[in-house]
Amino acid sequence: MITMEEYYMIKGLKNKGMSIMQISKEMGVDRKTVSNWLKRNEPPAYRIHQFRQGKLDPFKDYILERMNEGCVNAAVIFDEIAADGYQGKMTILREFMKPYRKKALAKASIRYETPPGKQAQVDWGEFVVTMPDGKLKKLYAFIMVLGHSRNYYLEFTENSKFDTLIGCLERAFAYFGGVTESILYDNMKTVVAYSHKTGNDKWNQRFLRFAEHHHFIPVRHRPYLPRSKGKVERGVQYVRGNFWPRVKSFSGLAELNDQARLWLDTKCNTRLHQTIHKIPHEILTEELLKPMNTEPFLSVDLVSRKVMNDCMISYQSNYYSVPFRFVGHRVGVRDLRNGTIEIYDETGALIEGYRKPAQRHQVQKMKKHFEGLNSQNHKAKARKAPLMIPDQSPKVHQRPLAVYDSLVSEVSTW
Repeated sequence: MITMEEYYMIKGLKNKGMSIMQISKEMGVDRKTVSNWLKRNEPPAYRIHQFRQGKLDPFKDYILERMNEGCVNAAVIFDEIAADGYQGKMTILREFMKPYRKKALAKASIRYETPPGKQAQVDWGEFVVTMPDGKLKKLYAFIMVLGHSRNYYLEFTENSKFDTLIGCLERAFAYFGGVTESILYDNMKTVVAYSHKTGNDKWNQRFLRFAEHHHFIPVRHRPYLPRSKGKVERGVQYVRGNFWPRVKSFSGLAELNDQARLWLDTKCNTRLHQTIHKIPHEILTEELLKPMNTEPFLSVDLVSRKVMNDCMISYQSNYYSVPFRFVGHRVGVRDLRNGTIEIYDETGALIEGYRKPAQRHQVQKMKKHFEGLNSQNHKAKARKAPLMIPDQSPKVHQRPLAVYDSLVSEVSTW
């Protein structure tokens, strides 16, 4: 198909005496096409282009808005628009974002401000302590930052495994008083199972159930784009530079976390933040957090222990008391890996919480667990010696032998 202009040009060149071959070379059009249009007396009809909406078109305004906010991670935006119904591929999205990326990166480098209640960011930091025997031991710092108000939560743990992460998140929710709409993570294996996949298939399924339990959206970021998780990464540096130098000594993780909580409440969240020029604690109410699910997501397998006759249980070479009514029963021990343990009954109800001692073979008792013990009816004690039973056989009257001799003589006289 040729245009109307090309039609009149073919006619004009023919009127000037040019041959079909010459017109074909001049216009770069096939000879048959020139011949066919010379036979016609009318130019080609104008056709109205039928616009067909692409799969990405309904989402382009949102994509540009997110890029303008500073989010240039195609994987993040893909997850967001896929949740709203986008059925296209990642390549289409990347091609659309490509010409806008440079400008968006410049804005992201300045600062990306998070709307209230929109997002929190989570990361782990590693710290080293010197043990009493001189050996070095690695500790893990769980750090969570609310994107809008810059409120921090900090907790030190023995490891960064799945069950430990879940416990830290729930305690962070309780500390902040709620949950943000989404939480941003990196590709830690406890959260992201397959970084190359999309949709729900990429997530650790246990973590996905946890997110559904507390009604937040998990969001991942790409390792090569650290600015998308900059708030919490700067937070790790802040903890390392401001809190850690204040720690001179501690007897255990529980005491270290006491110092961390004091630092959060008196220094970190009460300072004038140099970026937002506000005090995080004072604007926490602006976050408009969603209520957390008050039912804990008990994803851990409780360690079963039998309560001994002295009302004690043994865990990791230490002993802890429970109320005497549990003697002979089995209870479950949950190690929070932050210097504390929790003990649950068979119904899943919390019995007691303890701090883990730094040394082994320690005994921790609570007086209330033994109150009323002496007033209870006890079972009869086992006998320590055999019981003598009186002879129950009939008694026989014993007579002297002389009596029997006299009776014999009397019989013989008869």
